Amino acid sequence: MSIAGKISLGGSVGLSLATAALAFMVMGTKDRFSQQLVAVESALREGKFTALGLPYTANFMETESEPAATVAQAGQKWALTEDDRKAIKTAEEAAKKDAEESKAKAQELSLSAEKLAKDLDSAKTDLETTNSKLKLTAEQLQTYTDELKGKKPAELFTELSDLSEKAKAAESENKLLAAAKAKVDEDLKKLRTEVEMTRPGSAKSIALSGKIVAVNPTWNFVILDLGKNDQVVEGLTMVVYRGDKMIGKLKTVTVDAQTSVADVLPGSPASAIEVGDQVVY
Repeated sequence: MSIAGKISLGGSVGLSLATAALAFMVMGTKDRFSQQLVAVESALREGKFTALGLPYTANFMETESEPAATVAQAGQKWALTEDDRKAIKTAEEAAKKDAEESKAKAQELSLSAEKLAKDLDSAKTDLETTNSKLKLTAEQLQTYTDELKGKKPAELFTELSDLSEKAKAAESENKLLAAAKAKVDEDLKKLRTEVEMTRPGSAKSIALSGKIVAVNPTWNFVILDLGKNDQVVEGLTMVVYRGDKMIGKLKTVTVDAQTSVADVLPGSPASAIEVGDQVVY
């Protein structure tokens, strides 16, 4: 065999082997696709797409386009279902928002209802109080009506005028009584002063007076310009005046012919007595 024949024979053998290998690969690929289609059809038959309304009863060995068509329809259905889901979700969110707004409005209405109920109770109480006052006023008016006993307005005006004149007269009498009382009080005051100035144990009612010539606030005594020549004796109580105001009281402890020493009695501080104050006994 020539070299050319050998080359031709080798090429034929190589081509056959390549063809066989390609055929084997194609068959393997076809088997894998067949297995995938069998799995897809099994899934379709098991009802995994029934929710989309796609029952599957076909066979790809009889109709090769059936699985792909069914899956395509499932995709379209799924897309539609997803849009519906989004629409439902949007509707649910809107419904939830409306429910929250409705709840808020319901709470607001509840609060308003409570306030109205309280206002109603308050108004009811006020009405009852007003009715009570009106009833009392009506009773008072009836009492006044009964007291009037059918008197005419002219008679009432006359009585009012008489009462007014009596009131004026009573006011004048009150003023006179007040003036008389003031005079009695003044006379009583003078009488009390005269009684205080009366010498104790003496039947005389003539009051004698002198002056303070020295004051010792430390030992609480004073010296007077009155003595035995002025009928002053030891133990005599005297009253100290400055003008019309009584300052305090004294009690003689030592008496000379023309002067005497007197203690300042309790309640009459020596610091309040000054030289020149008048002494009455």
